[in-house]
Amino acid sequence: MKQSIGQNMRRAGTPMGFSNVTAGLMLACAAVLGGLPVTDAQAQDRTDQFAVVDGMSQTRWQTSGYVLREAGQSIGPEITALVRMPLDYKREFMWGALGIGALILVDRPVTEFYQDHVETALDGFALPSHPLTDKLDIAGLVDEDWWLITGVAGLYGYGLVADDTRAQRAAILSAKAMAYSFVTTQVVLKTAFGRKRPYADLSARGDQEGDVFTTDPLDFGNHSGVSLTADGYGSSMPSYHFTQYFSVAHVVSRSYDNSWVPYGLATVLAASNIRGHRHWVSDMAAGTLLGLGIGEVLWQTNQNMQERRMTFEPQVSRDRVGLTMTMEF
Repeated sequence: MKQSIGQNMRRAGTPMGFSNVTAGLMLACAAVLGGLPVTDAQAQDRTDQFAVVDGMSQTRWQTSGYVLREAGQSIGPEITALVRMPLDYKREFMWGALGIGALILVDRPVTEFYQDHVETALDGFALPSHPLTDKLDIAGLVDEDWWLITGVAGLYGYGLVADDTRAQRAAILSAKAMAYSFVTTQVVLKTAFGRKRPYADLSARGDQEGDVFTTDPLDFGNHSGVSLTADGYGSSMPSYHFTQYFSVAHVVSRSYDNSWVPYGLATVLAASNIRGHRHWVSDMAAGTLLGLGIGEVLWQTNQNMQERRMTFEPQVSRDRVGLTMTMEF
């Protein structure tokens, strides 16, 4: 979980104008995503904007209401699919687990290299302070979280204004991805693994051990119960923020058949205030893979439900030939 332990990591001195410019850029990205071309695979996803019920076209608000009801109805199947993910994606899960396990064995030198070179190179890069970070002061939410929330909210707002159900669905799935990422990492996996976080300067620590931080990548089993806030103890694996960033990126990537924008923004969020992560490299790798898995499960589950709800029936009469689409509400 990206956090500050023992010090205030919030940045001061960022001009408010720059923060407003960044907010504009985030909203502009939402608009850009909404305007990306629709592929053949996505064409059906947008046809429900023109669905006909009892002979009358749906209004903008009827369409958005349907999308919201659809999102509520899919929660049960999504949770079931997430629980079954290791069984339904056996091959991917096996290779991912083997890769993370191998990385854990070499985590000390790999994380030392990461701290000494990658973090050092990116040290000082940070997104502007978000206005809501200090105003709301919600425990555990840092600037990068608020910028992500702003982007998702902007995408949904664009979907409402443009009457674009694809944007609305992508935003709702992104919000769900964030929620499922939190529960999966903070409530379940971090509690189960109980892995201590590494010192921020591993190469200078030798074999030093502490109550919260460690130099031993195999220091698991430090359980302190379920914690919904970032207390730092036994909460290293997997990284919640990497899970969150890449689950949202994958959902948006699948929605728009575009990887550069969503994964690029996810990388920027991950690089911002990089020393605040305080993770082993394997924690971040596990979070990334888990996020991709959560995003894929959400996307596939909702696609399957949409396909089951739509039926098409040809209509032939004396003076016209047409196709009637029926959608279950």
